[in-house]
Amino acid sequence: MTAASEFVCDGVHNAGNAPVRPRVTEVRRDVQDAERPAERARVVDRRTVLCGAVAMAMALLVYVNALHNPFVYDDYHTVIANTSIQTLTNLRAIVMHDVTRPLVNFTYALDRVAWGPAPFGFHLTSVLLHALNVGLFVLFARKAGVDRRAVFGASALFAVHPMLTEAVGYVSGRSEVLCATFFLTAMLCQQNWIRGRSAVWFAGMIAAWLAALLSKETAAMFPFVALMYDAIATSNDPQRAARVKRVYLPLIAMTAIVGLVRLFVLIRIEYPGQAAWHWRYLLLDADVFRRYVAMMFVPTGQALFHEVRALNGIWQPRALLDLAVVMAAAAGAWRLRRASGVASVGIAWFMLLLVPSSVLIAFDQGEPMTEHRVYLASVGMFLAAAAGMEAIAARLANRPLALRAGALVALCAVVVSFVVDTRRRNDVWSSPISLWRESVELAPSHPRPRLLLAESLQDAGRWDEAVDQSRIAVELRPSDPEAHVVLGKSLALSGRWNEARGHFHDALEIDPANGPARRAVARMNEVERQSATK
Repeated sequence: MTAASEFVCDGVHNAGNAPVRPRVTEVRRDVQDAERPAERARVVDRRTVLCGAVAMAMALLVYVNALHNPFVYDDYHTVIANTSIQTLTNLRAIVMHDVTRPLVNFTYALDRVAWGPAPFGFHLTSVLLHALNVGLFVLFARKAGVDRRAVFGASALFAVHPMLTEAVGYVSGRSEVLCATFFLTAMLCQQNWIRGRSAVWFAGMIAAWLAALLSKETAAMFPFVALMYDAIATSNDPQRAARVKRVYLPLIAMTAIVGLVRLFVLIRIEYPGQAAWHWRYLLLDADVFRRYVAMMFVPTGQALFHEVRALNGIWQPRALLDLAVVMAAAAGAWRLRRASGVASVGIAWFMLLLVPSSVLIAFDQGEPMTEHRVYLASVGMFLAAAAGMEAIAARLANRPLALRAGALVALCAVVVSFVVDTRRRNDVWSSPISLWRESVELAPSHPRPRLLLAESLQDAGRWDEAVDQSRIAVELRPSDPEAHVVLGKSLALSGRWNEARGHFHDALEIDPANGPARRAVARMNEVERQSATK
């Protein structure tokens, strides 16, 4: 019997055999497992392994059509023009290329050596890491005490959810996927450590956390997530207070210090005079959070670029809605801490892992909204979903068979729709032109996706179309020197040099130090001199 058929049969035929109340939530399961091991079957049994294997296979199969996609956007800097990954022998170059995320760059070097410069191997590694993360999620959720069938349902959603395509199918999104691998490993080590097992698990937890930090800075939230999980899993453990005092609080203090140092470097060294705190951007954080939540439930309007319109006051209807969603999520995490500790941790996990990117938004650094940032945070959402499925199954245990079967059919329909959407998203990523055209269609009044579409059209030799897109970008934001540069390049490629020169000069009038415009004018002058001497 397959894992999927077992899931259906167990849910329909056997759910009635279980009492309702204990199936809803048992937030002390980790302690009960340790105290009464004979009363419960092993949480990681053959059926759990089979469920995990099926979910991992789903994660692999749904991304098959992404393996031959090209490099796009930031892949030029992270892979194509990255000379440090051409050999594994120069570890110093690998580390120094991106000193904050050296492990990610090391995986790129491994891909380059193993597969060559083509994108296939890079995509394959990202997909394999995603499948591994699905398996780690199954282990963690089962060890947290969630019913096997609910874990399988949530892991299936994790495997095929369209919102994760940017992290998995975009090579430059590798940092999110790799960070999730080490983060989940650290959580699994913590589960074993707090059950009083060998101190080796504590060392493994710290090592995995450090590896996650060297993959992406969002892993700094691990001590907070670990503290919350310990609180719901071992509240009756007399050693928990000692762990809080000797481990979690020092880790949180260290995280705060490192975070402050990182902000100092950002403000004073990397972007002197450019990075400053903006209180009103916290409203944008709330707006982005609300949109992330909505897209996790109904993944529509996905794109590589998302326009986030400014909010000028707290009393705007959109701002009130955003704040209501944030407060509802926080209140839900708090209220569920006793009724369903796993769901509480899952919601808090989702919120906490979005904090680092929210801080960057408040400092006006980077894009306000990018889908790949949700990958590790979404693990918390799927954990809460598993607890929710378990609760629903308990409520339906004594209901008519048709109602229970209908719930399972609805879940299967959601999974199938996600599979279709994910494969469609992979097809969109098969061409930079289709990728940026989608962004233009969703944000027609913003110049940036049009400029990126114009550059993709330039690379494809479709210069007249590039002129059209970049001209609209100039009309949308005539004070943007980059728009004039892209339009000038498009015009030059199409043979309209006089008009191109005019836009390069417009860019220099706006920004006299603009390097691309200066180089373009110098190159045009050189070509004209060479033509005159022939």
